[in-house]
Amino acid sequence: MRQAQVFHCDDARLAEVPEPECGPDDVLVDVAACGICGSDFGYIHMGGPMGPTGRPMPLGHEFAGRIAATGDRVTAWRVGQSVAVNPLSAANLIGNGGPDGAFAPRVRVRSAEAPDTLFALPDGVSLERGALAEPLAVAFHAVRQGDAGPNTRAVVLGAGPIGLGCVIGLKRADVKDVVVLDRAARRREIAGQLGADASYAELDETFWQALAERHGTVPFYGQPVATTELFIDCSGVPSLVEAVVQRAAPATRVVLVAVYKQAAALDLTLVMAKELRIHGAFSYGDSFPEAIDHLARHGDALAPYVSHRLPLSRFDEALALAADPERAAKVLVIPD
Repeated sequence: MRQAQVFHCDDARLAEVPEPECGPDDVLVDVAACGICGSDFGYIHMGGPMGPTGRPMPLGHEFAGRIAATGDRVTAWRVGQSVAVNPLSAANLIGNGGPDGAFAPRVRVRSAEAPDTLFALPDGVSLERGALAEPLAVAFHAVRQGDAGPNTRAVVLGAGPIGLGCVIGLKRADVKDVVVLDRAARRREIAGQLGADASYAELDETFWQALAERHGTVPFYGQPVATTELFIDCSGVPSLVEAVVQRAAPATRVVLVAVYKQAAALDLTLVMAKELRIHGAFSYGDSFPEAIDHLARHGDALAPYVSHRLPLSRFDEALALAADPERAAKVLVIPD
């Protein structure tokens, strides 16, 4: 079968590989759809999570499909079930440096009965939509880290797939005012379709004035600062986080859920003086069931989230689309 693999720095391509074998504790899943994630670009650029290892690294971790085979010791799952998969559970590391990857027609899931490894998809959730459970779980976990609720006024920095997922998660948490920042007009448009209340292209004085008008202000050493309670950074641009520390109100919560390629120069005196709460948000926490519930209840409303669907045979084209913020949001790869 064909599988997308990283061979070295900036060298990812389809390769012919043997079909996976099912161990006694494993299942095989026929992949219905697999999304392209921002971390995939990091792996491609670096040659792997920690750099090249001298052997190819399979790609693809945002996926759903049907169980095609079960190991002899697997009793909780049956052939034909529709499932979403936690690619990091039970040390699988599917598409994240492990031996398996889901940009392929079939993928092995090891230790299938380990907790939080497989999640059954409800009847009303299509397999293609089920592939969104993984990125939504990341976003919903970030929203939880920010303690978002009905009285929260929030800003999402960056409207890529995770940022858009945070918009969805914030509205799920009944946040009444969600502001999005992104330079790409197409992504700002999609953010609005998914529930964002306002969007801006630049983190400039116009942006800060708009926040002050929307959210009100409080004085900080004689200077008015917008009383936005929560910023979620999905941009990976250190200067944006630096600006938030400078302009945020006391007790503001800042959640970091981006991949940063450069260090940020944070003013730690301001972090201290304002008692800012800065949280990292990595992976899913326990948000997979919440993401699947949202897909079951509100799946049709998420249609704008997926901008493109391309067959695996056009993997290079799918990567190019996913890397272009003016054209794409979430790009799904469909085995052919």
